[in-house]
Amino acid sequence: MKLFKFSFLFLLLALGLNVHAQQHELRLNLHYSYAMPLGSFKNDVISNGSPRGVTGDLLYGINNKISVGLGLGFQDFYQKYPRDLYPTGNHETTSAVLSNSVQIMPVLAKAEVHPFNGKRAAVQPYISAGAGLGIISFTQYLGEFGGSDNSAGLMLQGGAGFKVPFNATGSAGLSLGANYNMVNYKKNGFDNFNNINFQAGLYFPLR
Repeated sequence: MKLFKFSFLFLLLALGLNVHAQQHELRLNLHYSYAMPLGSFKNDVISNGSPRGVTGDLLYGINNKISVGLGLGFQDFYQKYPRDLYPTGNHETTSAVLSNSVQIMPVLAKAEVHPFNGKRAAVQPYISAGAGLGIISFTQYLGEFGGSDNSAGLMLQGGAGFKVPFNATGSAGLSLGANYNMVNYKKNGFDNFNNINFQAGLYFPLR
């Protein structure tokens, strides 16, 4: 939550700065993503991290410090718990294996700020913020019985990281970072699917 608030405050500050315009550029960020559940998501649904994720951001540089655009992604969480006793209603208990599967697909309006862009440096830090929808598919099975739920809820994102340009222009290079994702989900007694993801990948211009 602190990372999310900091990202938006920094974004507002950067929007108020007098920055020098540069040639407008459309850039694509592609990342591999590893995510870890947080809070009630971790305690009540899935405690394992997910190595099955990708993210992609299509961003347009409105000046040499700020880019805005669209962020998409996919993260697949899954966990099967050992056989245990579970209450199943009418004061009954059932011995069964519980399995949970959650897929989250963000569709976000995003902004990315590079406070030191334009300066010659081997490493360029950035912060980002996003808001939009988290499209969720949740499947739960208790033994042979269960079902799926598909829904969409508000999703907010705050992120930070750094980029390592391949050349002096800085238009392409390596990117490393992390995002805190607030994913609203209030069904079947569950509160949210908040998580943090760590990402690594490439960024490059589209010409």
